Amino acid sequence: MTKITYDEVINRIGYFRTKANLSLRETSARLGYNQQFMKTIENKSIELKVKTLLDFCDIVDITPQDFFYLGEHYNKEDKNVLELFNALSADNKQTIIELMKKLK
Repeated sequence: MTKITYDEVINRIGYFRTKANLSLRETSARLGYNQQFMKTIENKSIELKVKTLLDFCDIVDITPQDFFYLGEHYNKEDKNVLELFNALSADNKQTIIELMKKLK
């Protein structure tokens, strides 16, 4: 996993907010803040708090792991594939990896 910057965190917030079809105002309201709150987060006028990020993840129906690991590449199908893969034995994982290499 690559290290992400604060700017990337803010970009991911905008990505997931848009993907959830939420406006800045609606997101602010769901978080319990005034209507300009998310705008000040996204334009970096104030710093994002961890609690706000965790609440945001709940609102857009993703886990913090999804937010940080997959970022803009997140989709539920990929997540399901990862969960299925992680449930396999080491031998079966190796078989799937070899199959995927052949399918490239």
